[in-house]
Amino acid sequence: MLDIEAILQQFEIIEQKTEHLVQVRKQLEKENEDLKSRIGQLENLMQDKTEEEKTREGLMTRVRDKIDSLIGKLEGVTEE
Repeated sequence: MLDIEAILQQFEIIEQKTEHLVQVRKQLEKENEDLKSRIGQLENLMQDKTEEEKTREGLMTRVRDKIDSLIGKLEGVTEE
């Protein structure tokens, strides 16, 4: 004959494992959302840094052009 107590115990164990899996899944979903948020923040930071670098490169180009222009003027003065 079937042992009802043993069967009920097995269902209790299965229920506990199921609850644990649900909790782990919720925790992993939260961690995943946190990571997605962090990725978004890092992507924005990287975009800002890229824009800053482009601005800095543009400024450096302008400074070099000004220096080259001044050197050209100085060379013109010394040749006269």
